[in-house]
Amino acid sequence: MKKSINAWTIPSTYTFEETLKAAKEAGFDAIELNLDRANNGHSFTLETTEDEIKAVKKLADDIGIKICSVSSSLHNGIWSHTEPEKIAYARLVLTQQLKIAQILDAGAILLVPGGMPDGKLISESRANSIKNLKDALPEIEASGIKVGLENVWNGFFLSPYDMVSFIDELGSPSVGAYFDLGNMVAFSDTVHWADILATRTVRIHIKDYKRRGNINGGGVWCQLLEGDVDYERAMAILKQKGFDGYLTAEVSKSDPNMSDMDYFKSIVAAEEIIASYYDKA
Repeated sequence: MKKSINAWTIPSTYTFEETLKAAKEAGFDAIELNLDRANNGHSFTLETTEDEIKAVKKLADDIGIKICSVSSSLHNGIWSHTEPEKIAYARLVLTQQLKIAQILDAGAILLVPGGMPDGKLISESRANSIKNLKDALPEIEASGIKVGLENVWNGFFLSPYDMVSFIDELGSPSVGAYFDLGNMVAFSDTVHWADILATRTVRIHIKDYKRRGNINGGGVWCQLLEGDVDYERAMAILKQKGFDGYLTAEVSKSDPNMSDMDYFKSIVAAEEIIASYYDKA
């Protein structure tokens, strides 16, 4: 397993160069960059040009860090619509992500389907998302980039079987799961999702969540290995089922007195422990 970090974990005041250098210095093997509405120092936008993307790729190559995927904050409910102008926007986001991933040789992007905008029923959101993504499959497959669909807190994927049936209905080898190991801990157990999703997983996010009691009892986000994600069992399942990829931390600093670099290095240390569970399984 390779150690990675999502750039959202790094302060938005950092430039692309500072972000990539910080990730390398901390000990990460790779970084996940992002497509956002506005450039916050180290985000791409819908207006970012090919030359600007190539400049970031050269920075990464010169610094010696891999860019392993491209996430985005722009997928919030956009695949659930039927209006032509909204579908066109969803395709614009997808096209830009795929182009960025191709130029960066990232291999994969993160996409969030579903969500129930405008009061849509989940059945409507699912049907619309399936149709819109099926229509986009020729572009996805021609790109050579894998699309990972993420389980997020939007009320759409409520069990791993929901994700599996959605992915299987799309029926494309270019589309799989972007499996977030922490996004279900409030209401389910990570190991069950690992068991069902491992063979369809493209990339994974790691974070941690501490329950206040049992599932459905609430809780709080916490630092890696301080919550209720059973990383030891989850890593064993992922290894048993053949997944080997990047551990991309999507976390935030809770101690304002800790320096940025010390925090980044603490994430690397936690990822090394998590990776050790995988290695010894």
